[in-house]
Amino acid sequence: MVQLVDQKNLNALTEQLTLLTKRCQQWDNKITLTDNKSFRFEVHLFTYNSLTLLGYSEQIQATLTHLKYVIDKNMGSTIINFECEKLVNQFSAILNIVNHLDAGKAEGLYKRYSTPQEKVYQHLQRQYQYEKRLLIMIDEENILYQNANSQHKITHKIRVAALKERYQKCNEYTQTLEFKMESLNND
Repeated sequence: MVQLVDQKNLNALTEQLTLLTKRCQQWDNKITLTDNKSFRFEVHLFTYNSLTLLGYSEQIQATLTHLKYVIDKNMGSTIINFECEKLVNQFSAILNIVNHLDAGKAEGLYKRYSTPQEKVYQHLQRQYQYEKRLLIMIDEENILYQNANSQHKITHKIRVAALKERYQKCNEYTQTLEFKMESLNND
């Protein structure tokens, strides 16, 4: 899955996020803190829980900022796709909440997960972050390899190979957790 992200698309995303943020602010002014019990998301979706929609919107902005950074640094399609997918999922979740609020259907927007599911989701979140760090490290080592003289290329090549091996093992474990989560959802 290769994403085509250019400045025009980033500008469009920024505009859409600005509009969503304004809608979040409007709803934050209308709803009480007791109403936000509906603002429950899958644990891996947002870094932290917020008492306001604007708090979640700020997290989406942080994801967009990081996406722009990885694109500017040309960190590779894998990390760019990861950030794009995260942005789309976060944006969709908040847009869904706001649309339900607009329609007067705020109750029961997101189900709470059972304790085993919650634990697996938290573990998955840590795995996703670890994978992301490994991908960034691989991209940085590749850049160093390309810019190194012939004497240092071997060192960087060995480091890239070791990081790729770590990433592969990490990804296999992540897939195991994803299958476990899927089986818990089916129960």
